[in-house]
Order: sequence, then structure tokens, then C-alpha cells
Amino acid sequence: MKKLLLIGPRLTKSDPTITGGTMILFERLLDDLNKLGVEYKAIDTNAFNYKNFIHAWFSAMGEFLKNFKDFDHISIHGTINHYIFLAPFVIFFSKLFNKSVSLRKFAGNFNQVYEKGNFLIKKDIEYILKNSDVNFFETKYLVEYFKKFNPNTYWFPNVRERKIEPNLNRKFRKRFVFMSQVREEKGVKELLEASNMMDDSYTLDVYGFFYNNEFNEDSFKNYKANYKGALLSHEVLDVLKNYDVLILPSYREGYPGIVIEAFSLGIPVIVTKLPSLKEIVEDKKSGILIDVGSSKQIYEAMRVFNEDNYGRFVKEAYKAFEPFDSMKRTKKFLELVNGY
Repeated sequence: MKKLLLIGPRLTKSDPTITGGTMILFERLLDDLNKLGVEYKAIDTNAFNYKNFIHAWFSAMGEFLKNFKDFDHISIHGTINHYIFLAPFVIFFSKLFNKSVSLRKFAGNFNQVYEKGNFLIKKDIEYILKNSDVNFFETKYLVEYFKKFNPNTYWFPNVRERKIEPNLNRKFRKRFVFMSQVREEKGVKELLEASNMMDDSYTLDVYGFFYNNEFNEDSFKNYKANYKGALLSHEVLDVLKNYDVLILPSYREGYPGIVIEAFSLGIPVIVTKLPSLKEIVEDKKSGILIDVGSSKQIYEAMRVFNEDNYGRFVKEAYKAFEPFDSMKRTKKFLELVNGY
């Protein structure tokens, strides 16, 4: 088993509610590695844990240069900034000293970044993808898109652990919930508008931290949606299990962790028809797919669920979790990186 040097974003130390899927996924991997007894060191790239992005970059590179010779395999787990600004240097030094390298890209819009990038950005991306030993992408369409640069390109989806075994025979109570960053690109504006179409038999609660002051508690005053505050990552499942349906009407997404967590509890979802979401949500089975930017369709999707069909949705959502079991994917990751 190779000794791993892992580079990725840890949870925010100053405020654990300032989190995101990238941090949770990286911590999920580290937890699995601990359970499996894998020898590793993790270098934190979360800019919230430093003075700023530049400080984070220099600190991470300093830790990398100080430690990489003692490890067999270097693995970068990150977002666009990690790929463009950090990966080229890591790959250069790793190859110079005959270390194998893997890249794992979080989220689902990297093809657009490549297509819209200038000449230097495109060459940067092509260099890191071609010169890493193995690449991992969160969505299947990104795997197919980027295989042209490296045939050793694999699917590593958003993953979670099924910590709670749900009651699959529970009744439908018209309790809907949103859990994510409270920001415009998550479809919060349309969600609020949809809430005012509901009658009083429905409940719609919103959890998450406010992003860049796009919304605040006053934003909810004239709507029927209830803002419930931000949750710590370990609180999510215990709160989520009290609801019937998750709503996430995002403008862009990879595989949202909260959707995977909903599936682990047998909770169906209402999500937008994004390429990534269409890969994991089967319309009218594990959830309902709607168009981006439509408050009317959010409301109409809410009305699809009733006492008669809810049990069928629950069972389909529960089955939809299986491909996203964390330990299974971690073992596949180790199998692949140990092959180089």
C-alpha cells in the first residue's frame, strides 16, 4: 500500500458552518482512510483557514515541498483554482522525483471552464490532465469529456455514509426542505416565490448560511418559507430525516452532497434538469426534475407528492443511494492509485 500525500480543503476552523461539498468530501475520504489504516498526510488548501487565497497557496506549496519526498503518491482533491494554480507545480515536482500523481476534480462544470478558457488556461488544463497518472471526475459526462487527454480517467462521484437506517413506511406530511448555501445560484429566489403559492397545509424550511449577503433573514419576511439557520455537517442527517422531500433548484451543480444524503434516508428530491443531476435523479422515481429558474415548476413538483405515491418515491430514493456509498468508492480509489 502506497503512502499518500493528499492535498485538499479541510473544514473551516473558525466557523464550521462555513462549509461546502468540497470540504465534506475531502474529510469523508480522510475518515475512510483512517478506518482502513492507510498511511497518509493531508495538506489543507481551504482559504478560510488562512489569511487569503495567496497565503493558502504559499502555505500549501511549502508543506508540499517539505513533505512530498517522503510519500509514494501525491493526490490533489480540489476545485478549479486547485487545478489551475496548484496542480501544475505539484505535478512538475512530483514527476521530477518519480512520484505518481492523481487528480480528483470536485463539481461538474470543468468542461465549460476548459471551453471558455483562454489559450493559457487550456494549455494549463491539458498539461495537468496529460501528465497525471490517473484522473477522477465527479460526473460521468466529465469522465467521457476529458478521457481524450488521459485514458486513465475514472468516475469518483460525491459520496456519503449511510449512518441512519430510515423507516421506509413513513407517511407523507407535506414537509419540504432546502439545505445548501442560501444564494441566488441555488435557486433561492424561485424557492421563495414558490412558497407563496403553497396553502397552509405545506411546510417549507430553509437551512444554510447566507452567501455574500445575497440574502438575509429579512429576505424571508414576506414569504411562507421559514429560515432555520445554518447547520454543522454532523447535524444535517438528524435534521433532514424529519422532512419528506428535499428541494434544490440550483442553476449549476455537480452531484450535490445533500441529494446523496437525502437518498441515504430514502428522501426523494426536487432538482433542476442539469446534466449532472439527470445522471443521479430518475424523474418521477427518485425525485422530480424541473427547469432552471421556474418557481411555478417548483410548486407544481411539490404537488406531485401525495399519500398514495410517496411510499414508492421513498423506496426508489433509498435504492438510488447505492452507487454513492463512501467506503466502496474509497476502496476503488485506492485500488487505482496503487496501480501506478
